[in-house]
Amino acid sequence: MGRPERIRLGDILVDQEVVSKADLGLALERQKPNGHKLGRVLIEMGLVSEDQICHAIARQLDIPFVNLKFFNTSPDLVRRLPETQARRFRAVVLEERGGKLLLGMADPIDLFAYDELKRFLKREIETAVVNDSLLAQTIDRVYRRTEEISGHARELERDLGDYIDFGALGTGLGAEDAPVVKLLQTVFEDAIQANASDVHIEPQESKVRIRFRVDGALLLENETDIKTGPAIALRLKLMANLDISEKRLPQDGRFAVIVQEQPVDVRMSIMPAR
Repeated sequence: MGRPERIRLGDILVDQEVVSKADLGLALERQKPNGHKLGRVLIEMGLVSEDQICHAIARQLDIPFVNLKFFNTSPDLVRRLPETQARRFRAVVLEERGGKLLLGMADPIDLFAYDELKRFLKREIETAVVNDSLLAQTIDRVYRRTEEISGHARELERDLGDYIDFGALGTGLGAEDAPVVKLLQTVFEDAIQANASDVHIEPQESKVRIRFRVDGALLLENETDIKTGPAIALRLKLMANLDISEKRLPQDGRFAVIVQEQPVDVRMSIMPAR
């Protein structure tokens, strides 16, 4: 398939008897005041599901519907499209075949998005329909903040130099520009984005290893120099109001962080070095 034809979602759904003309009329009336996408309005009214919309568009355009829940995306391939464009045009690169790129799009009848993606990628593209919610989850998972975490870790290493000023680390808990603060905030944001249930910060012999538990599996997120370990541990103890002088006994605490403008409750356990 080449460039998609100019069609309207409402007409597709009525033609394929997914919704009635009467229901479409109600949805269009509800759409006028808020300007939301018609598909979103129909879903909120309980008239259709996202997958029903996807299947209807796929049949109309004679293109595949790709279920991202079961599709094995390649991060290297996905990142051919920068995150900004992926989110703006609600698209993800799925496959490369025959010199063309297959793009999953939440709205493949968006002609402007199609033309912009083709221009940006400088390749012939084919399209598939994908579920908008699963697309957002895929983008969140693939465009992770690994490089940002590494950058904050290096900044912390430089800031510490050859010694650690524990007195300085213990003051100014609201100092958002402090490297250790930026490092931990980014780790928490990335953990939420990855849908991680746990974050493990593990001092090793020569490095500090940061791992996320996702779907029961511990996945390596990043590694940083061992000298950052005490600074990270101290900052976490201060956030949880724990005893910073205690290094021989386990300690449990909790604190809240703001991630994506929402408070997140963090429960923390610090284990002494063996």
